[in-house]
Amino acid sequence: MKKSLKTELIKEKIAEYGLSQTKLSEELGLTKQAVSLWFNNQTFPRPSELLKLSKILNIKYSDLVNIDTSLEPRIAFRKVGSAKTKDIHYKKAKEMGYALEQLVDFLPNNMMIKPPELKEPRNNYKYIQSAASIIRENFNISDWKIKFDEIINILNSLNVILIPVLLGNKRNHENAIHIYLPKSQTTWIYINLDTNIFDFKFWFSHELGHILTPSLVNNKAEKFADDFAGAFLFPEELAKRKYYEILLFKSKTKKINSIISTASDLIISPITILKEINKYAKHHGLKIIDLEGNSFYAITTKFTKNYSLVSELLLGKEKPTVEKYIEIAEKKFNTPIFNLLRECNKKHKITTNYLKTIFNIPPTDIKEIYAYLTNASN
Repeated sequence: MKKSLKTELIKEKIAEYGLSQTKLSEELGLTKQAVSLWFNNQTFPRPSELLKLSKILNIKYSDLVNIDTSLEPRIAFRKVGSAKTKDIHYKKAKEMGYALEQLVDFLPNNMMIKPPELKEPRNNYKYIQSAASIIRENFNISDWKIKFDEIINILNSLNVILIPVLLGNKRNHENAIHIYLPKSQTTWIYINLDTNIFDFKFWFSHELGHILTPSLVNNKAEKFADDFAGAFLFPEELAKRKYYEILLFKSKTKKINSIISTASDLIISPITILKEINKYAKHHGLKIIDLEGNSFYAITTKFTKNYSLVSELLLGKEKPTVEKYIEIAEKKFNTPIFNLLRECNKKHKITTNYLKTIFNIPPTDIKEIYAYLTNASN
């Protein structure tokens, strides 16, 4: 985050108060040369000096400084339930982003290539369906059912650095964090392994939508990523077939069971299927399939409970050793994050505080990871 003084405004205030640069320097307790360097944007005042300048000229700090945020980490969350994103969440995620920036120098050369992006992305049904279809075709996904490994491979091929974490029962604000670092044009995605496979596949597909549209921000970015994930997992052709199939059933129960059956075949959420069916219907001016209600969500919840958490599938039900966790993370997700930390430790000596900033997990887990990584890199 680059800062500079609003020199024109400051000069206007100096003239308004009848001050000279020399007099201003004296009141600040600095040399005229030091203040002159400020005005030429060759140096930037210290916080205490800014405070004095603010009081002398009666200007708020926010009015004194230009802040260039173009190189700030860009953050997107996949939140837990109805959790609200607060400033503290963005602040913490940006700290994580700045900490990750220190690892960029250790990335392999082939990971410094910027991923391709969609041209003129927009939240339009046909556009999003076409984009999802192109990605399926480009990555040779011929089966309607997208496998877990296929999504991982796509993200890795786009030079995304995946960071799988175990959050367990800890009540976190997010289940996934997408951090884009404009300075290095690198993308880092944290994903909570303690979640069901349906949400896991949707989140990764959602993140793929973000990666393909770096020009979109805020609500537009989230809306596009959500719609892309739905289209990617349950394309228009499937939505069309399912729509007309459901119309043949008269009872609500049979309609719901039909969706549950398809969800089981494709390993995606019944909610995703219903939403995509109704997006198809709306786009083509057809009658909406009205199933949303307590019974549908109750059946969906019961259905998803039949499936193990991703962490249990990969690591078992007992808390894994740090060695097993890192081994599975590197093997299954092909993540370079731990190797980057090993290499960084060889050159700069990482600390537990640094690891705490990056991972945001309990101190006991941080100590175990620190011991493992530092021993491995010695």
